Amino acid sequence: MMSTIPSPTDTDALANRINFHTRDLHNEVDKAFSVKFMMALRHSFIYTDILKTFYTVFGTVEQRIDELIASEGGDGVGAILGEFYVPEFRRADKIKRDLVFLGEWDTVESGQWTPPPQLAGFLQYLRSEMDRDPITVLAPCHVLYLALFAGGRVFKSSLFKNLGFLPNFRDKNGPGEEMSDHTLVSNATNFFQFAETIEDENKLRWTYKRNYELATRDTLTEDQKLAVIAASRDVFRHTFAVIEEICQQNHDELMSFRSFKIVTYFLEEWKFNKNFKRGVLWGVAFLAQFLFVVLYCCFLRR
Repeated sequence: MMSTIPSPTDTDALANRINFHTRDLHNEVDKAFSVKFMMALRHSFIYTDILKTFYTVFGTVEQRIDELIASEGGDGVGAILGEFYVPEFRRADKIKRDLVFLGEWDTVESGQWTPPPQLAGFLQYLRSEMDRDPITVLAPCHVLYLALFAGGRVFKSSLFKNLGFLPNFRDKNGPGEEMSDHTLVSNATNFFQFAETIEDENKLRWTYKRNYELATRDTLTEDQKLAVIAASRDVFRHTFAVIEEICQQNHDELMSFRSFKIVTYFLEEWKFNKNFKRGVLWGVAFLAQFLFVVLYCCFLRR
């Protein structure tokens, strides 16, 4: 029995095959995700849009996982999931806690926020594909969950430097006392938290990857593995599309004179972006000099 995770050169490992066949798409998504999250670190409305998006994505996947584990059907997929999928990996409930903390859960629960077109298409794809061929649930189990281990740590460490967009919460345990930075970040980033310590998180990741390989290596046929690889590429494509959609939607709203987001955007850029602040100050100085010259010329003519 395998006592460790497969090496990167193990070409029989399903995870390695997925990684090889999705490398180009992974790089695109990683680049797009990094840029958007750097923006989200300064602008709460972008961050909450990201949370709402992935709440629905992980919620859809986890609902199907629960159905397959609870049933005896699905061509044995439930038994395979039971070999590696653990409660600590569930993300939908974690994201809900973030949204509640940030005061945005009501917009989801009440239906005020609805999935935009690209996201709606992704959700429809997940439902139809996992219903048509239950084995394809193994694609998001690898692509979506493991991606959070790498990106989540980077995001949490960066967030400590950009706390200004978070509301000025008060600690319930001490009236009038502000929450510590650690408590504030912990309450707003449950999405990225898998365990209490880095050591426990590393162990959980190692166990997940090992058991994923043990559960799929000899159980799946070659056709099933090819179906999972193809579905993994689709998951990456859809993920890239919804990230771009978040960017475009917020860009369109910022450009709208009827939106208050443009005011929020400028205030937060002024607070966190030194180049932006420098540019604004330079522009104001230039405009002041220009007006002075114009007024001086008008005065001379008189």
